[in-house]
Amino acid sequence: MQFRNITIEDLPEVSELGIRSKATWGYCPETMAVFTEELTHNSDLITASLEAIVACVDEKIVGYFTLIRRDDDSIELDFMFVLVESMGQGIGRAMMHEAIRLARSYEAEHLWLIADPQAVGFYEKFGAKQVSNHQSRIPGRTIPVMRIEL
Repeated sequence: MQFRNITIEDLPEVSELGIRSKATWGYCPETMAVFTEELTHNSDLITASLEAIVACVDEKIVGYFTLIRRDDDSIELDFMFVLVESMGQGIGRAMMHEAIRLARSYEAEHLWLIADPQAVGFYEKFGAKQVSNHQSRIPGRTIPVMRIEL
């Protein structure tokens, strides 16, 4: 697997990948409409991110993640999705290791993330601990805020 920066040309494919990946959790159409809006990326994904990375196998995009600066000593994992057909093959694990490595390279002390509730167990494997909840754009839905000590 190789990692490289997301390009403008990648944005439609990355958007589709994120939407399809999110849909695997079985959300209702109304909720998926909100997620589709949030995951349809434009050039802001690249310009607003400290790092915007795709994971590729044989030049095929199999996942992506972005990091943003939260404050002087913290970075946030803003997006992280794996291609549906590539789930369960260690892609997410490799991307998390790369995200942690990159966050450390910026001398961050913490890596923050707002996790889909179904993904909490995955992030806990990397030492993430839930520290609070965040109110989603979806009424009545709160989602875990997690932090990894670097």
